[in-house]
Amino acid sequence: MKIFAQKLLVGRTFLANQTVTVEDGQITAIGGGGPADFSVWALTPGLVDLHCHGGQGFDPELNERPLPEFLTILLCHGVTDVLLTLGAEPLPTMRRALAVVQTAMQQQAAGKLPGAHILGVHLEGPFLSPERPGAMPPAALLPPTLAAYQTLVQGYESVIRQVTLAPELPGALELGAALAARGIRVQAGHTDADYETAQRAFSAGFTGLCHTFNACRPLRHRDPGVVAAALLDPNVTTECICDLVHLHPAALQLVYHMKGPEAMIAVSDSVATHGLPDGRYTVAGQDYIVQNGVSRCANGTLDGGGVYLDGAVRNLQSIGIPAQDACLMASTTPAALLGLPRTIHPGHPAVLVGWSEGWQVERVWRDS
Repeated sequence: MKIFAQKLLVGRTFLANQTVTVEDGQITAIGGGGPADFSVWALTPGLVDLHCHGGQGFDPELNERPLPEFLTILLCHGVTDVLLTLGAEPLPTMRRALAVVQTAMQQQAAGKLPGAHILGVHLEGPFLSPERPGAMPPAALLPPTLAAYQTLVQGYESVIRQVTLAPELPGALELGAALAARGIRVQAGHTDADYETAQRAFSAGFTGLCHTFNACRPLRHRDPGVVAAALLDPNVTTECICDLVHLHPAALQLVYHMKGPEAMIAVSDSVATHGLPDGRYTVAGQDYIVQNGVSRCANGTLDGGGVYLDGAVRNLQSIGIPAQDACLMASTTPAALLGLPRTIHPGHPAVLVGWSEGWQVERVWRDS
């Protein structure tokens, strides 16, 4: 198979008028011109979402809508790989969700479940600060101990790829270090940590900040907090919800100029109510209002992001971030954090997104 692209993203550069040859799901050659089976305006690596709870009525903690349908929706938005994210809920609810994800991953390994590839689970809870719960139910939050973690994940250890913790909580640094030693990626998030505590966390195995600026101690000139610690540490990545509602464009530009496309991660943080028509909804006993495409809790708190990653790519460009960097922050950069080769290079898997002008997803290739 040959794919011709007017713009081909290779590394951090767009090459003009290139043809990518694919054989048995692998990229075998890149060159100019020649006949092609497909032609697109732009070709980039597949989008990788490391923070996605659900959307269009689906949430693995609710299991109210079939997972295969949601994975197909993600693929239509260019999302080829996803880390399904579980928020803080009662432990039986979270364990049921882990079982749903584990079964789905087994089905995908057997080639029986199409759509976006599930990379595993991101536990965004329950080990979060009651001072910064965001949209999480405070009653579901737990102190961070290895015993509590093991109780939660017993039987599902292999599906956990990323955990968000509030590092200021007693036991959090020890739990974070233990998880990092097991190869699990650890982030600070939903945290009231001050600058010094955040620095200690980033020296103890924490390598990222969950949805930067949101649900964490604000950045102040005499109390810079976890945000400043993350921005100033070259070894720490910063998630950003790029719906232009959770973060002002200037906040996104600040993170971009501080971290660059190699350490700024575009995420959707989409939730079950994302993509539903405006209206009132009850999810897991809690009331939500969707207005103008934005989901909020009944008390007005923002509840999850308002765009999938293709929308994030468009939004980042709309505030002046170059197209190649917007694409990298939604594909190659997050993929690298989990060891995935998501670059367009001979020998790499052909996990690709073809775009039409205006950065609308036109076609997705994902056979491996």
